[in-house]
Amino acid sequence: MIIRKKIRFCLLLMASMNVSAVAYSAEQGKTQLQVQTSMSKRTGETAFSYLVSWRKGDADIRDINGLTFINGTDTQSPSSAEDIANNISKAINAAVVVRTPLDRGAVAKVKKSKFLVENKEGFDLTRVTVRDYSNQALKFSIPNKNFKSASTGIAIDFVYSAAVEYIAGFSTAVKQETAGGFISVTLDSKTPIKIKTDGKTITEIEKELADALGSIAQFSSAPIYPNFVQIRSKNYKAFDGGEVQIPSLSANSITIDVGDSGLGVLTKFVFNDVKQPVQIMSKAPYVIGLLLAGIVGFVFWKNKKGAVTG
Repeated sequence: MIIRKKIRFCLLLMASMNVSAVAYSAEQGKTQLQVQTSMSKRTGETAFSYLVSWRKGDADIRDINGLTFINGTDTQSPSSAEDIANNISKAINAAVVVRTPLDRGAVAKVKKSKFLVENKEGFDLTRVTVRDYSNQALKFSIPNKNFKSASTGIAIDFVYSAAVEYIAGFSTAVKQETAGGFISVTLDSKTPIKIKTDGKTITEIEKELADALGSIAQFSSAPIYPNFVQIRSKNYKAFDGGEVQIPSLSANSITIDVGDSGLGVLTKFVFNDVKQPVQIMSKAPYVIGLLLAGIVGFVFWKNKKGAVTG
C-alpha cells in the first residue's frame, strides 16, 4: 500500500511539473516582425534574404535563412512588391522545414506586399537579420506595439554590394564603393532623414545617419549581435566594423530606403525580452521519470523476492 502511494505521488508530481513547464511556453505570435516590401530600383537581378533565429526554453538556438532573387527594372519581368513578399515567405517556410524539421520555431505569413514572421507556440524568436541588395524601400513594424514596448533593439548596417558574392566570380573586379545616390530613414510618418552617398564610405554614411537621428541612435564599431558567417556562402556577410544602433525606438515603424546601386543594407533586430525558463524545470520530468522507474523496479524486485521466499 505504501509503495502504491509513492507511485501515485510521483505521477502527480510529474504532472504538476509538466504543467509548470507549459506555463513558461511562449504563445504563438509573442515575438513578431512585419515587413512591407516595395520594388527594386536596381536594373538587374539582386538578392533579398531573411535570417531568423529562435530558442525553445534553454535549448540551443536554431536559425534558418530564406533567400530569394529579385528581378530589377530592366529585366523581362520585374518583381512586384507582392512577388517579393510571397517569394521570401515561401523561402523562409521552406528553410524552416528543411533545416529544422523537429524544431519549427518560426513561420512566415504573407498578405499582399507585407509579410510577417512570428514565433510558433513554445518558441521565442531571438534575432532577425534582413539583407537587401535590391535598393527597395522596406518598412519594418511590430503589430500593435512600438519597438520600445516590444523591447526590440535595431541596428542598420550599410554594406557595399560588391562585398557579397552568391556565386564565385560574381563581383570580380567590381570596386567596393558607392555609385552615387541616397539613403533615407523614416520614423513613422515623420519627415525622412535623407543622406547623399556620393563619394562617401559606408562608415561616413553611418556616422552621418547616427548624428541625424540624434540621441536615440549611436554609431558603434561593435555589432548589436555577432554576424552569422558561413564559409561556403558570402550571403552571410562578416561584420565590416560599423553600424547604426537604435536600442530603444519609440516609433511604430521604421522605413529604410536605399537609392545607390553600390550599396546594400543589413537591418538587424534583437528581441531583448525573451525569457528563459528555470533550468531545473526543463529537466524535472526526466528526474521524476527516473525516480518512478526506480520505484517500479523496487516493487518488481520486492514481489519477486516474496514469491521466491514463498
